[in-house]
Formats: sequence, structure tokens, C-alpha cells
Amino acid sequence: MADDRSDWKVVLQFFIVPLSLVTVLVTVFFGLQVLRSRHPDPRTTLNDLKGRRGFLLPWVGDPKRWQSGYDLSLLVRSGAPGSVGFLIPGMAAAFRDAGSAGDLKLRRYLALALGRSGDARAAAVLREGLKDADGEVRLFCAWGLMQIADRDSLADLRAAAADTDPGVRKMAVFALGQMGDHDGASVLRTALSDRDRDVRWNAAISLARIGDASGEPVLFEILDTGAPVPTRAEDAAGSDEAAPSLNAIRALALLKDGAARAALERTSESAGSAQIRSTARVALESLDAEARDALP
Repeated sequence: MADDRSDWKVVLQFFIVPLSLVTVLVTVFFGLQVLRSRHPDPRTTLNDLKGRRGFLLPWVGDPKRWQSGYDLSLLVRSGAPGSVGFLIPGMAAAFRDAGSAGDLKLRRYLALALGRSGDARAAAVLREGLKDADGEVRLFCAWGLMQIADRDSLADLRAAAADTDPGVRKMAVFALGQMGDHDGASVLRTALSDRDRDVRWNAAISLARIGDASGEPVLFEILDTGAPVPTRAEDAAGSDEAAPSLNAIRALALLKDGAARAALERTSESAGSAQIRSTARVALESLDAEARDALP
């Protein structure tokens, strides 16, 4: 009898348990493949957003609605012809409904999806979202209005440049520059003294985009801060830490004045990053080419 039990232990240890584990892994693998291959249907996705079901809903929310919000963002990103336009009114209604229900996660997904649509009909509800109590929703709404390039929202974005959330302020001043808001120059100049460094930096870059040199000292500050010298060969190709300096170089190239040129020359010679030095040299070459083209 003892030998029988021992044999069963061997079978269990070396055959049944491994086989069960393999079965579970294969099931999970094929389940993930099915999920990856699933293409959300626009109309079904929108209907799922409108539905509110489940006895646990008051405590945990509706995961299906969150998934539907995510699916909509995928549909919008895909840019499939005819897959987005008819969704905008329903998405706007769902965005408002999520606000009334306090469903922040869904509201954030929808703010992103509406912005990604690039559809002017989404602008009105995104302008409403700039007044949301949640800073992340306000940030996504500001981003969305920039994507749509809605000129009627410029006044709202100028107001958002004084938001209590630094992320919203940063996005708002960036959007004003991206949209070429010359009438918002005074708002951008005020943002140059913002307590948040990223807001100041974005304001200076945005001012350069509209041809205003008021932010030049801040652009010089960005270049002086620079990016760390790479310590490994694989880091030398560039990193996110170099992005502010690269943007400052492009901004100074737009200003084209003597101080900007001098800063670019210094950077092209002494910046710690090869990528930054190279970008400064390219900017100087573009200025030289423009000067040559302007000769009689």
C-alpha cells in the first residue's frame, strides 16, 4: 500500500502538476491572443458606455464602461474612415454623464478620445471639461483642444494658464504657443514667473513661437541647465532629459536675434551632450542660410 501511495506521488509530481500548469499557461496565452485580436465595434462600444449595470456599481464602478472608454480611444487613434465622426455626440453625452456620476476614470478616457478625434464638434464639451474639479481631466481637455486647434477655446486656455494645477498650466501655455495665440502674449509673459519651472519653460518656448523675445532669459536658463553628460555609450543617442534644451534651441532659432545667435554659438561649442551641440549647429546653419537668401 505504501508503494502505491509513493507511485501516485511520483505521478502527481512529475506528470499531473506540470500538465496542469502547461494547460493554464496555454489557456492564458490563447486568451491574451483573442483579446489582442479583438477589434471593438464603434456602435457596441458606445452602447456599453451608455449602459449602467451591476449591483457593485456604486462601490467599484463599471469595468465594462472603463473598457469601453479605452476602446473608444483605440478607435479614435486608429483613424479608420467613418469610425469616429458619428460617435462624437454620444461620446460628449457620455463624458457629461461620467461627470455627473463621479466616474473619473471614464471621464479621463473620454477626454483623451474626444481630443484625439480632432473633430471640431468635440470642442464645446472639452471647454466645459476645463472647469472640472479633477486636474487630470482639465489637463486632458486642454490637450484635446490643442489637438482640435479650436480657436474659440483660446480664451478658455488663457484662463487655464492660471489653473491651480501646474500640469494644467503647463499644458495651457504650451497649447497657446502651439496654436499661435498672439493675443495671449500677456498671459504667457505672466507665466514666465510661474513658481513651476516647467510652466516657465513652456511659456518661454510658446512666446518664441509667436515671435516674442520676452522669454529669452528663460530659454538661456534652459540651455544653461542642459542635459547630463552620458555615462554609458547607449545613452549617447539622446534622452528625454535633452528635450528641454532641444526645444529651447528651436525656439531661439525662431527669434533670430543677436542674443539668440550668441547663445546658440555657445551651446554648439560647449554643451555636454553631443546631440544638443549638433542641434545648435544645425540651427545656426539654418540662420546663416536665411541670411544668405535675404542678400540682394
